[in-house]
Amino acid sequence: MTPPLDAIPSLDLAHFVQGDAPAQQAFAQALGQAFSQYGFVAIRNHTLSDELLRALYELFPRFFALPEAQKQKYEIPGLNGQRGYVGRGKEHAKGRSVGDLKEFFT
Repeated sequence: MTPPLDAIPSLDLAHFVQGDAPAQQAFAQALGQAFSQYGFVAIRNHTLSDELLRALYELFPRFFALPEAQKQKYEIPGLNGQRGYVGRGKEHAKGRSVGDLKEFFT
């Protein structure tokens, strides 16, 4: 059963950045639990301004519209998609051998 959207945890990054060791550990545990249980988490006090977020969302479509050869310059071999650009067909679903049609930038 899928949890309702209002059940997705919302965490305050200030508890990690400004907190003591127990607060940081509690934040990390809550973050891990949120990803494990829901796959998503909302983060408050992340310090990204609305202006910067708008600018980023304007840049995303422009990047992904670039020719494949140009996007490949941002791929970092050996990191298995943990940083940089990952092109189509590089990842596949568990138990499958056919590559996914998605591309992403981490």
